[in-house]
Amino acid sequence: MRKNQDTFTLRASVVAVHAAVIVMALLPVAHAEDATVAELTQTTNKVEVGIGNVSADSYKAGEYNGLQKKGPYANGVFELHGGDPNSAQRWNATGTNLGLENRNLSVDWGEQGKFRFNLGYDELRRNRSDSFQPPYLGAGSNTLSLPASWMVPLVPQNSAAGINARGLSSMVTGANALVSGAVVVPSAANLATSAAIQAADLPAFNNFDLHTKRTKYDGGFSYIFNTQWNLTASFRHEDKDGTKPMGTVTRFTGGDISTIIPDLIDQTHDQYNLGLNYKADKGFLQAAYYGSMFKNNVPSMSWANWATAGGATVATMSSAPSNQYHQFGLTGGYNYSPSTKLVVNASYTRNTQNDSFLTDTGTPLVPTSSLNGLVVTKDLNAKLTLKPVKDLNIAANYKYDDRDNRTAVNTYGFYDASEVPAAANANTAWTTVLGLPANTLRSNINLNANRPYSKKINQFNFDADYMVAKGNWLKGGFDWQKIDRYCTGSWIDCVDANRTNENTLRAEWRANPVENVSGRLAYAYSKRTVSNYNENAFLALVPMANVVPTGAVTASAYATMQALGFNGYGPTAGLPTVALTGNQLFFFPNNNALANGSGFYGNVNRISELNGMRRFFVADRNRDKLRSSITWQANEQLSFQGGLSYNKDEYANSRYGLQDAKNWALNLDGTYATESFSLTVFYTYEDQRSRSAGNTYTANSTAVAVNTFTAISGGCFATIALRNASNKIDPCLDWTMDMRDKVDTFGIALKKNGLMSGKLDLGGEVLYNKARTDYTPTGGNYANNPLAVAGAPAGTIAAFYIPATPLPTVSTDTIEVRLNGKYAINKTSAVRLGYSFLHMKASDWAYEGMQYGGLSGALPSNEKAPNYNVHVVAVSYTYSFH
Repeated sequence: MRKNQDTFTLRASVVAVHAAVIVMALLPVAHAEDATVAELTQTTNKVEVGIGNVSADSYKAGEYNGLQKKGPYANGVFELHGGDPNSAQRWNATGTNLGLENRNLSVDWGEQGKFRFNLGYDELRRNRSDSFQPPYLGAGSNTLSLPASWMVPLVPQNSAAGINARGLSSMVTGANALVSGAVVVPSAANLATSAAIQAADLPAFNNFDLHTKRTKYDGGFSYIFNTQWNLTASFRHEDKDGTKPMGTVTRFTGGDISTIIPDLIDQTHDQYNLGLNYKADKGFLQAAYYGSMFKNNVPSMSWANWATAGGATVATMSSAPSNQYHQFGLTGGYNYSPSTKLVVNASYTRNTQNDSFLTDTGTPLVPTSSLNGLVVTKDLNAKLTLKPVKDLNIAANYKYDDRDNRTAVNTYGFYDASEVPAAANANTAWTTVLGLPANTLRSNINLNANRPYSKKINQFNFDADYMVAKGNWLKGGFDWQKIDRYCTGSWIDCVDANRTNENTLRAEWRANPVENVSGRLAYAYSKRTVSNYNENAFLALVPMANVVPTGAVTASAYATMQALGFNGYGPTAGLPTVALTGNQLFFFPNNNALANGSGFYGNVNRISELNGMRRFFVADRNRDKLRSSITWQANEQLSFQGGLSYNKDEYANSRYGLQDAKNWALNLDGTYATESFSLTVFYTYEDQRSRSAGNTYTANSTAVAVNTFTAISGGCFATIALRNASNKIDPCLDWTMDMRDKVDTFGIALKKNGLMSGKLDLGGEVLYNKARTDYTPTGGNYANNPLAVAGAPAGTIAAFYIPATPLPTVSTDTIEVRLNGKYAINKTSAVRLGYSFLHMKASDWAYEGMQYGGLSGALPSNEKAPNYNVHVVAVSYTYSFH
């Protein structure tokens, strides 16, 4: 995405038009015709140089325009043309934003109807954040360390040993704590410990600006052999470097410890295109090659664990792998008659990824040195268009897309990020089936298999467009799509749904009911059906679920599920009324979900799904789309336009997951324009809403009290015993989340040319945007009463049900004002003055957790929501010549 927000740099085409108008206005009337001919036959060269000033630093205001720093800057633009006047050879050279980090340079040379060369250079800097404060040394590299003086954050009055990032806040460490039902006032020793931690750690947090820069070099060549044959070739080389924020999690301390690190970006991407084209009287044929070579020059990121003194332990993770993509295509078309045409395209693609795996002691089982990834894609598209009668147009299209992931399936063994291997050994059945020496794996091992997802798409589209009466057209269409998904080599189906079918009916009416008024109304209805949603697809990840573990069990987890008719969630029931035995007791104790842990299926993390959970892209769905627009050309100067669109998606068969999504948008605009004056006013409103549902899974339990107290306040059960016996089916643990985005945008643009005897042109724009996001949940959860401790008064409430409440509204207001004026000194010189005002005010609760004292298990980054007021002024001088 490119944005040019520089107030003084005009696009070359605009400069050309203005220069032509000024020159013609200054010439005598008697020579107007000669001047017009000269303007049409001679190219105009232009050079523009200028200076400007930015009033304040702001990464957000200068996110893409190169104006992120306070202070003066210089800029320039040029457009040059040349060539041999006695031949058809011509060259062009252009440059824009030469003083900024979104500059662009291009040059081309060629002979009309024969050949053409072109070269280009382009760069774009994206400013992410200038309020990010990591405590790491080496920010900007792939090795991040903490100062040797780093102390583990604590809140001493709460726990003398409990790791707690909130201990970096003096407000937190200076406050009372509630421990075991008693209020604990921080002692002098507690305050001294906290002061020492903060004195050691807080100086390490320093600003580090997050940004990326993309630099692109490209070139191309085309050669026309004759009227039938031509050759085209092009290349593009891109370098991208900088840093971006990345969330990380480690478990070295036995719990999840989170850190946002500055992730190093250093990537290159080379792309090549080659095409040979043939054109005949009734048809054409094109052969093409496209190649893509992506290389990541950062093999890994390492960062010190803030939960260890001096960051003594280090976590490492691999970065995105390099890959290659090669596509060969053939396209042909034939005109059977002036009204009948067939176009067919076919392609064959190989996508490979073969970077070496990054391993350490945390990955004891890596059966191959690299993924050896291979995806082969075969595509076929055929489109037939015809006009059987005068007022009827018909189009039919067929698409076949086969993405075949041929990557071999292997089983890998690893421990959760930075987690220390346990002292106990893993189940002996795992080492036996994997052919490993005894005692190779520990009890907290994860034995996971890769899943090479593949899919086939068959799609048919049909459209018919008919003029039913003068000024009235009807269009109808039907779309059919079938998608098959699978994994070759997985021991069990790996996909949530191996087939989806979708049918769409479309209708559209276009009309000109009266002169100067036109309108459009279109509606489409789609229905997607899923033949067999597979809630056990997760088992493809854990091949040990098909192996009988050593111990008091006679079947594998998968065989037990089949025998009992369960999926991974187990029975939808509370505590069993009859004691469970055998395999059911082992794998589904207390009627709970499939037990997690290495001894059950070689994975310590719970990965079963809720009954009724449907992932939205493979769930039954009904979709409605409505589009409408109207245009009124009141007269030659005045016109109005309006449009309304509405989308609605419903997932009626999904108990959990995305339930529905709705959005509608309104746009209105009016324009008044004469030769020297124009005014445009517009307004848009967008409203997007989605609703998701879930369940806070809590295992059934035989516990009947909290420190002898039994009563519950609120919720669906009166006592701890009743609640725990029905945890798995407690309706009060169901929840929904309603997310709504509303955006208002208002704009006005004004232009007046020809002032001061035709020498002065003025223009201005005002844009206002108001965005609001609301999260409204239902449901809730239980929390034990911190005062329900031994010795508390009789009748003390054991637990409270806390209903969910709406989150604070996320708001963003932006204002952009741009004014510019151009004064023609003479027919070759002009001066331009520009001014911009950029304003943003944002409020987002997500940033609150990034501050000191925000979260206990996450290191603060102190990043703040963007707010700015920035003024930019600029002046430039333009010189035009032939």
